[in-house]
Amino acid sequence: MARADSVPRGGRKQSSLSSASFRSATSNVSFRSCKSIKSFGSRASFKSVISRDNISSYFSCQDNASVRTGTVNEGYQDNLSFYSFNDIPSLAPVNAVVPIQRQRSVSNANNGDKEVGKDGDEDVPRTHKYLAYLAVIVAASAVAGSTTVTSLVPFIAPSVLLVYRSLLQLVTSFPLLLGTRSNCLGPPGYRWRLYLTGLLTGFLLLALYLAISSLPPRIVAPILMTTPVLTMLLSCVVFGEHTGLYRMLTTSLFLAGVVLLTRPPPLFPNDASDQLQVDLAQYNLYAFPTHFYQPTPPSPATPLPLAQPVDTLGLVAALVAPFLAAFIVILTRQCREVHFSVLLFWSALGSLLVGCIGLYTLRQEEDGQERSRDAREIPDPASTGPDMVNPTNIHSLSNRMFEGPTEWLVATLVAILGIFVNVAITKALQIVPPGKLLLLKSSELVAGYVLHLCVWGGATSVSAGVLGQSLQWLDLGGAVCVGLAVVFTGVEDLIVDTKRWRWF
Repeated sequence: MARADSVPRGGRKQSSLSSASFRSATSNVSFRSCKSIKSFGSRASFKSVISRDNISSYFSCQDNASVRTGTVNEGYQDNLSFYSFNDIPSLAPVNAVVPIQRQRSVSNANNGDKEVGKDGDEDVPRTHKYLAYLAVIVAASAVAGSTTVTSLVPFIAPSVLLVYRSLLQLVTSFPLLLGTRSNCLGPPGYRWRLYLTGLLTGFLLLALYLAISSLPPRIVAPILMTTPVLTMLLSCVVFGEHTGLYRMLTTSLFLAGVVLLTRPPPLFPNDASDQLQVDLAQYNLYAFPTHFYQPTPPSPATPLPLAQPVDTLGLVAALVAPFLAAFIVILTRQCREVHFSVLLFWSALGSLLVGCIGLYTLRQEEDGQERSRDAREIPDPASTGPDMVNPTNIHSLSNRMFEGPTEWLVATLVAILGIFVNVAITKALQIVPPGKLLLLKSSELVAGYVLHLCVWGGATSVSAGVLGQSLQWLDLGGAVCVGLAVVFTGVEDLIVDTKRWRWF
């Protein structure tokens, strides 16, 4: 047996396993042994024992019967351990020990309170997930509140209000950018998505303007309410979000509620638009002020479906708007590693661009007209209903600044609510998949219906009688269907087990 103190011709001292110390480190494994191993046998054999718990210990000792002193090597093993023997001919060198399945799951032993997202995202604690659900529902209520407040003061210029909200959002994003030391251009690899998000936000506002200003609310509202369905399909393709039978049934219940609340003309040809449909047509992703509707009372001698011809450009814009909103949500989800202040900044830039273009174009139209003081006066709300507003007054006031403390207070409240919605949706998209988020956000329809009852008293534009009562029951049924769809979406994780029933 070769001894450790023997010196060969080269002058170097060779070491053997019986008398030398060794240290091996592979990933998280460390071996410690005594420097000198006292052995009284001729040869030493090493045995390794891998325990089946999360911490594996290794022991080495002599197998001779006359063992007086042994050495124990203890180490912590996470993945692999390596052994090499150079002086024992009876044992073949062992290079690696393949980890067992229990050893691979050591790092996941304490993750019982976390869930892996269905679209491949990181582990999300259950508490954070339900807090995100609550934030989305509160943001949806803010959307309904912002639209209701705007409808109470209908002569605030929409373009001026949009510019004011965008400037206030930019001012809000600057301290956040400086405080977090975030680059407003975004981190490398995400910049083109950020720029595209701002550009699509501007196109979305332009499409909403063309659709709402040229089409009746009962046509615009059901088309725009298809945004959650398109977002769910895109999220299923891009992120692999689970879309099974349960989600399909929930979406069908949501669409049934939308039909009952909006009452599209092909299904309800003899109904007129009331204030509820006007408000529902203005709901959008980030609660931008879009009260562009200019109602014109139809002639009593003309059937209602033919009273106002459908504008082709407005119809195309209404069909494009849900796709633009869905793409914005998908891009925001892809930028979930970016700080929300950067997304807030680019969203404000896109809306500010469209608002400035609107101010310029309306100013050009009003250059040849003389604005009178009578046009600035707000008519008596008791003599004008939601469908009896004079559109010429709206047009003449479409480019004026706010007047009086009431309009400034309303404009500031609308801007603050919109900024809150933007931040809440952006932060929630870091946790909640896009399709589920927009289904939860559809609770804005329920909140809008409740506010409609509180503010307008449930009055409809039709005459009092059996028809008016039936329409109120339809509104109630639609709100109940949408509310049930929101509840079923919130408890989906508790009911659906995608590992056992992928189809469900």
